[in-house]
Amino acid sequence: MDPVSQAALGAVVAHASAHRTLGVRALAMGAVAGGIPDLDVLWSLSGDSFDQMRMHRGITHSLFFAPVVGPLLGYLAWRCEKRRGGTERLRAWVLALTLALLSHPLLDLTTPYGTQLLQPFSDARFAIWAMSIIDPVYTVVLLAGVVVAWRRPHWRAASATALGLSTAYLGYAWYLNEAAADAARAQLRAEGVEHAEVAAFPTFLQVHYRRVVVRTDAEVLAGFVSMWRPCPIVWSAAPRLADATVAAWRDSREGRIFEWFAMGWVHHVPTDRGLVSADLRYGFSTDPAISAFSTVAEFDEGGDLVRVMDAGRARPDFFSRGGLLANAYPGSCQAVSSATPVQQIAASPAATDA
Repeated sequence: MDPVSQAALGAVVAHASAHRTLGVRALAMGAVAGGIPDLDVLWSLSGDSFDQMRMHRGITHSLFFAPVVGPLLGYLAWRCEKRRGGTERLRAWVLALTLALLSHPLLDLTTPYGTQLLQPFSDARFAIWAMSIIDPVYTVVLLAGVVVAWRRPHWRAASATALGLSTAYLGYAWYLNEAAADAARAQLRAEGVEHAEVAAFPTFLQVHYRRVVVRTDAEVLAGFVSMWRPCPIVWSAAPRLADATVAAWRDSREGRIFEWFAMGWVHHVPTDRGLVSADLRYGFSTDPAISAFSTVAEFDEGGDLVRVMDAGRARPDFFSRGGLLANAYPGSCQAVSSATPVQQIAASPAATDA
């Protein structure tokens, strides 16, 4: 999630756990601790984009990071106080900052990006695809709790209420994502599509508008659905590519990292000199080849990888088609169908210009 949400969550978690002993200091230090795991972005600044994919949400986002670092931070905070108090205050600091650190990867878990919760023992990525990385409703609820708790630092109700409401909102977002996937499966069965892999992903700034991706043996389907007003999904289809070029890409360092980063949700499109690989979790268009994360790989005549380039950042189609909110909260299903026309996307170089 975004840094503001992470800091606000860390603040309310720390305050809810140690309000009586630490008061407003729990809010301040909890906000700092809530943002610490994202310092891992500094570790890959000297590397390429694939190093950034590999390093971000790594060891600092592990479930084992907070229990190790939290007590150290708590002890340092306690030592830095002019009036330290006894062991009760030390325990309060340790508990507050450990929980604030732990809140960070648990919140990131709800986004599609993927979080390495089991580092350093495993680099497996986990995600439940409930939320986008920025959601104003979620953030405002937490910030409201921070403001009230700041004014009444020894009153737990504000931070506890904000924590409860924001957690319920996360649960609601996860439910909507599962409901979107279930609706897509039901529609596919009615259309005679069997043995398909279906996944839904959040879009941006709200929880109701979902992108649905379907993979069959032969093709990839992509479409959008508003769970505020569920309507039949209008699919766009693109053939799946599985040839020697894809195999060579997956055998390369960059290909292995990208496939791992995308948690297997990658769509390949051939070009004259190689292929485009697009992360299906972050597609902003009904075209599966257009994604916020995509790469262009070029091969020589012998099939060896020559270079890999960032394909750039695609502009979301749903912004240019009447606005995100208009698509998320349509007045009718007719408005939805007119905003998302049917497309059949061929596997050609022209389709790779993301």
